[in-house]
Amino acid sequence: MRRGWPTLLLLVIATAPGGASARESAIAPAPRRIGAAPRAFRRVAPPPALSIGSPTDGKLEGAVELEASRELRLRHANGAHWGLPGLVTLLERSSKRLGARFSGLTLHVGDLSRREGGELAGHKSHESGRDADVAFLFVGPDGESVSPPEFLTVDSTGLALENRSWRFDDARNWALVEAWITDPGSRVEHIFVAARVRARLLSYARTRGVYLPVLHRAAMALKQPSAGQVHDDHFHIRIACPPGQRRVCVPTPAREVSAPRREPETRPASLGRPIAPARALVKPKKERETTRR
Repeated sequence: MRRGWPTLLLLVIATAPGGASARESAIAPAPRRIGAAPRAFRRVAPPPALSIGSPTDGKLEGAVELEASRELRLRHANGAHWGLPGLVTLLERSSKRLGARFSGLTLHVGDLSRREGGELAGHKSHESGRDADVAFLFVGPDGESVSPPEFLTVDSTGLALENRSWRFDDARNWALVEAWITDPGSRVEHIFVAARVRARLLSYARTRGVYLPVLHRAAMALKQPSAGQVHDDHFHIRIACPPGQRRVCVPTPAREVSAPRREPETRPASLGRPIAPARALVKPKKERETTRR
């Protein structure tokens, strides 16, 4: 019996890989087969960008920064160039689209949102990464395209108040609006602009025989704000809430509570006293008391 122990010990050592001890073989890594594929590492996708709240009372998470390019310039250095990926790529695609169609054209973009969203000086909106301001495009006296970095006011004749030799460029501005509303990746919800500018753009599109659904889409998107600035010196575009964010993204800002609007008094030319509105007329005191319950 004692003579069998050395033989058994040699057998255990011989069966261990590489002649190593049983303990060493237990902790040694298993050899990798030749030609076996390396172990794939799972990449954790970054969280999606979120537009939280409304454009007038919201914040932004996971924002993307808009950067200048050959076709696109930033008007301000205030750091308000952050937005949802859909908004940033919309501006980049539209600038490249116009740059390819009109040689030398540059799009000047104003404020988007701050990196975390929230209040932005000089604006009542731009808080949730869905808004951007874009300068109008003009044409000079010789017919050359003019892309001023400033926001120039357009009067009823289409001329810039700050430079009477520059006229609102119907063709290029319409091409910009068309690029926005037909963008394949983002849905433009609103393009805020003065009523007279809207009328110019839609009139030009009709004369050019624009495809009717595109014209209808533009008519729905172009609108003058009911309150605040009329936007007669720049475009203010707003994209819709991204899919899947309806629980956190508010499409339309809540209406601000304000004092009731007073009806205007009508003053005929033949009468000196103004005619009081009908709702201003009240019953005599005695009659009110007899009908009160």
